[in-house]
Amino acid sequence: MACILTVVAEYRKAPLLRWDGFHLVADLEQVEAVLREKAGAIGYVEGIRLTGAGDAIDITVVVAWKAIRARVAMTIGEIRLKRRFLGFQIRRLRVFGGLRIPKFVVESILGSLEKGPITVVRGSGIVVVDMREWIPAEADVSIVTVQATRKSLHLWFGPGGLEKLPGRNPKLPGQTAGALASGAKRAG
Repeated sequence: MACILTVVAEYRKAPLLRWDGFHLVADLEQVEAVLREKAGAIGYVEGIRLTGAGDAIDITVVVAWKAIRARVAMTIGEIRLKRRFLGFQIRRLRVFGGLRIPKFVVESILGSLEKGPITVVRGSGIVVVDMREWIPAEADVSIVTVQATRKSLHLWFGPGGLEKLPGRNPKLPGQTAGALASGAKRAG
């Protein structure tokens, strides 16, 4: 039996690139700036603040809807990425400076976004985001642990690889095929 497994392993095609794991650090102030820019297009989000602590991120968002402004604060932890799905757990949710909101309220709101990239495991506060639009099928990427400091998020990636280069002109989030083609003509 061991001989058969050895032969099968030798015929398995090696990936184009592979890694044993690596450490990536994200500057939370820079992430905040990007999120503020993206949220500006939504209209009712006025401010975003990120702060790290332990294995969690505290997110504070100022939301304005009609005549009501509210500061919503949420702590997320257990951040993981596996098989192109990002998962995290909602730990605490507060509004108006400290009023606790039960997790089932957020679960219901996020759960109402059916057919989107977000899935909620009701009763647990676990949220799973389908990242297959942004991470190519050829990539094997996983986040095995996270540690946050006040202004940075440390992501430890596990072993992975890239089987082959993604197809020609891969679609980037928010881009259409026409935008990609016109960009390729300008570049060439």
